[in-house]
Amino acid sequence: MQQLIEFTNNNLLLTGGLVASLFLLLFTEFRIKARALTDLSVADAIKLINDDAQVLDIRSPDDFAKGHIAGARNLTADQMEASEDRLSDLKDKKVIVACQTGMQCSRVVGDLRKKGYTDVFALRGGIAAWQQDNLPLVSGRKSKSRSKDKKKKHKG
Repeated sequence: MQQLIEFTNNNLLLTGGLVASLFLLLFTEFRIKARALTDLSVADAIKLINDDAQVLDIRSPDDFAKGHIAGARNLTADQMEASEDRLSDLKDKKVIVACQTGMQCSRVVGDLRKKGYTDVFALRGGIAAWQQDNLPLVSGRKSKSRSKDKKKKHKG
C-alpha cells in the first residue's frame, strides 16, 4: 500500500489521467445503458405499433412525403419546440420517434421525457433501418380533406 501511495505522489499526471479515463469509461457505459432503455429495434417498434403506438416522424415534410411509416405523424423538431400543444393528445400514448438515421431521435426523446411524456422511444437506425429490413413505407402527404373530416367528426 505504501508503494501505491508513493507511486501516486511521484506520478500525479499519470494517476490523474488514469482516473479521468476510468471516469469517462463509466460515463460512456452508463450513457449507453440509459440510451438502450429508450431506443427500440425495428422489431420492437413493430410490436408497439401493433399495440396502438403512434409514430412521430421528425424528418422534413419533403422526406416524409417521399416515404414514411403508415399512420405516422410528421412534425419536425423545430415545430415541436414551437408548439407543444400539437402533441398534447400523445401524452398518455406510446410514441415512437423516427428520423432518417436515428441520430436526431435521442435528443427529441430526451426533450419529450423531460416534458412528462413517459412512453416515448426512438427508432434505432431510423427510417433507414426500417427500409433495410424491407418494411413498407407509405408515400404522399395526408390529404387536407381527411383532416377536415376528422375535425368535423370531433365537433359534431
